[in-house]
Parts: sequence; structure tokens; C-alpha cells
Amino acid sequence: MSSSFDKSLFLDKLDTRWLGQSVCYFDELPSTNSYVKKIPRDEIEQGMICLTNHQTKGRGQYERTWESQSGQNLTFSMVFVSPKAERFHVLTLACALAMVEYFDELLTTSCAAIKWPNDVLLNDKKTAGILTETVFTGNTFDRLVIGIGINVNQKKFSPELTDLATSVSLEAGHDIDREQFLVSLLKRIEHKYTLWQKQQPGLIKSINRNIVGYGQWVGLEIDDELQEKQFKLLGIGEKGQLLMLNQEGGIESFSYEQVSLITH
Repeated sequence: MSSSFDKSLFLDKLDTRWLGQSVCYFDELPSTNSYVKKIPRDEIEQGMICLTNHQTKGRGQYERTWESQSGQNLTFSMVFVSPKAERFHVLTLACALAMVEYFDELLTTSCAAIKWPNDVLLNDKKTAGILTETVFTGNTFDRLVIGIGINVNQKKFSPELTDLATSVSLEAGHDIDREQFLVSLLKRIEHKYTLWQKQQPGLIKSINRNIVGYGQWVGLEIDDELQEKQFKLLGIGEKGQLLMLNQEGGIESFSYEQVSLITH
């Protein structure tokens, strides 16, 4: 059963310093990322979020669709006005880490993890996805948009996703208060943003510890081509690049656009 998101209740509870303090809410929207990418520069505030109760044309990595039932989940985009257009994949993974830590706190019997490059799993099933996009005006960096879709209260998925996806409520065994959930998550993301901005080395270490396959020999697809040999996953570097140990003992670096990991 679909229910509306209570924007007033959310704002009453919100205790961040800047993230989410400016919010635009829509009952229905094709894509929150697409919407905020088109907002004029002089109307953008640092930490602004765009939230919809029903995202009809959600996009994932490589333009894949993101399935989300109306009034059940959280689909929102955060806008960051950062001085430098670099290290953004670290921030994407920092947001994923915030979700993993929050899921682990909420669901003590469940195991959350980051699936490279931009998914969050609960008990090995996809629960959240992140789509990060940059906006430039000419050659000048304008804004960073991080869109997040989280399966919060969805109980049923299409047949092809039933064995691959889950939701927070399915793992918890009860419905989740979406307003409080988002308040708590944004507080965590705001803190991770500060760590990212200060380039705290502990942030990279925490991300790496929570990536599926970390420290293990895994299969690798580069530009959709499966590699013959396995690589050991060393985690990410300070700029967000994937670091892999090859079987000759050399370290290879990959950008996230190139690579998929095969961990099973």
C-alpha cells in the first residue's frame, strides 16, 4: 500500500547542519537526478536534496532502470557544490559506507556490504543503488549530484529480481519509518562528507573493509571482457581508483567505469 512521505515531519526531525536543510519534494517525478541537474546555478544550495515519493524513470549505472514501488522506498538526490571536480568516486563510496553502517546498526542480524562500484547489499541482495553525476557549465565544474535509491518498505519485486533484491523492512521483519530513516542517514552522510573533504585516510580504510571481495582473489571484467586470470582486490586508492594485485605481484589501477568484479 502506497503512503505519502511527510516532508514537514522530516524537516522537524532533521538535525543536520546543512545537508537536506533545503529540500524540494514531489509526489511523483521521472528522475530526481535529472531534475536537479537542470536547476539554475543561482538556485542551488550546498546540500540541497530533491526527494520524490514515486520515481517513475529511475536510472542506475550504465543507464539501467531502477525499479521502485510508489510510496514504499526512498529515492532522492543530493547536490554538492564542491570546489574541485575530483575524488568524487570516494564520496560515492562514502555514501555507500554510511548506508552500510546504518543498516548494520538497524539490523543486528543482517550483514550489509558495498558492492563495487555503487550498490549496497543486505545479506547478499541488492538493497540500494547510487548514481553520481557531474554538471559542468562549459569547462567549469558546476555541481555534483548523488542520487540514491533505497528499498525501504517494498515487499515484492518483479520475478527476475526476487532472488537478487531485498528491502530494509523485509530484512527487519517490520515496516520502517521513512522520515526518521532519511533523517538518520543524512546525518551520517554529512559526517562522511566532512571526512571526505578533509581527506581522512581512515575513510578509505573503512570503505575498503566493507567492499565485497576485499582481500580476496576475484574475477575481473574490463570493458565487458572477462579476464583469464584472477586478481586480488586491494581496495580503492585515495582518488577512488580500484587497486588490484595481479598474479605476477604487480599492482594495477582501474577507473570504476572500466571494471566489474566477479566475486562468486
